[in-house]
Amino acid sequence: MDKEQTMRLLSDDELEMVSGGSTKVYDAAVALMKGDYGTGKAAQEAISGMGLDYWTIRHMANALTDGYGQVAQDVIDGKYGNDAARFRSLSRAGYDPILVQSIVNGMVLDD
Repeated sequence: MDKEQTMRLLSDDELEMVSGGSTKVYDAAVALMKGDYGTGKAAQEAISGMGLDYWTIRHMANALTDGYGQVAQDVIDGKYGNDAARFRSLSRAGYDPILVQSIVNGMVLDD
């Protein structure tokens, strides 16, 4: 499936959850990927019980599974440049730069 068909931009609320200095969404996405919350309804209930939106976490987990985790690491390593140049480089490579930035923020920001 084409990357553009599977991506969507994060909402302002989703971006705020990650870029506001908290790694909560990122950590929950990684835990979901590892199966820490179970599957299906059990996972939905566990994540909702933490005060997080399940679909936000699912979206982040899907993005990480689709290789965005490596792209985020590449951004941290400086392989895509900085600021607007990074945004353009990621877009040209077929990645959602806002989603990549939210994953980077989740990887490097402290709670």
